[in-house]
Amino acid sequence: MNIHLCKNDETLEQALDYINEHDSEGRKYTFDKEKDRCYVGDEAFVSAPVLINHKNNYWALHIVE
Repeated sequence: MNIHLCKNDETLEQALDYINEHDSEGRKYTFDKEKDRCYVGDEAFVSAPVLINHKNNYWALHIVE
C-alpha cells in the first residue's frame, strides 16, 4: 500500500494525476469522491493499493482495468 499525502493546495484530481504519472509499475488508478472515501482500519483502507490523504481524509484508489 502507498499513501499519497496532498500538499496544502493540491486537489484530489491533482493527486490522482500525480499518482498515475509516477506509478513505478505504470498502473493507472481511479476513484469516486463519494463512494471511495474511507477511514483508518476499515476494509477499503486496508485493501487499497493506494490511498490519498487530503486534509486528514482518506480515499481508496482502484486500479483501472
